[in-house]
Amino acid sequence: MKPVHIKIFPAALALFTTVSGTSLAQGIALEKGPFQERVSEYSKVSGDIVMGVMLTGDEASTREPSIVTGVAPDWTASSAASPVCVRIVTKDGRYEAENTYLIAPGYAGTRAPFPYEGQQADLLAERSAVALVKAGRCGDRSDTFIPVHWKAEPGAQPKTLHVYVNSAGNPVSIAWGRGADAIRNCANVTELAGLKYTARCDVQIDELPSEATVRLTLFVARSNSEEVFDIRILPVFARG
Repeated sequence: MKPVHIKIFPAALALFTTVSGTSLAQGIALEKGPFQERVSEYSKVSGDIVMGVMLTGDEASTREPSIVTGVAPDWTASSAASPVCVRIVTKDGRYEAENTYLIAPGYAGTRAPFPYEGQQADLLAERSAVALVKAGRCGDRSDTFIPVHWKAEPGAQPKTLHVYVNSAGNPVSIAWGRGADAIRNCANVTELAGLKYTARCDVQIDELPSEATVRLTLFVARSNSEEVFDIRILPVFARG
């Protein structure tokens, strides 16, 4: 199994307005419309291991759907538009949205909001869900992720990084640094109606080493083996 490499960039705490179809010079917009989302009677099984990398929880909330990340250094330095894939999935697997956004060259914002332009806000208010933001267009073989504030309360100050794992109900643990104090068992969040992700790995931001790059390792215990996934992060988000 090939390692999964994830880069995590700064967290953001608020939104600014942008509208799909406007000039890309205004910030962030869908690469092309309409907004792609689907609702089905049955869950769609996914082969991805990492389903969400977030600084908020997955609890159902009546707040409007919102996805905000920090700003990756590449976005501010790039002379070309930067494509980003944004995905939202409900835990029961009945809803999924996946869309490519473009970030303006030399992006100057202090946060990156990706506007939800779908029609299923009421459904998302009733269901647990996670969001995932990764560099590159949807469909590209990219595993560079940016941690998400999903439906965040205004002024929220994140203390914990949450990695949501599709482990098919198998036990998962997460490790970083060295020694027994740097390994945790992940929470089993399996539900009968929840098929998209079954484990949540929590890491306190202040516990992460302060090196330029920090490696997290996911261990997924199968019946006769253990799969290992290396996750590399850039701990440049604000610490508490």
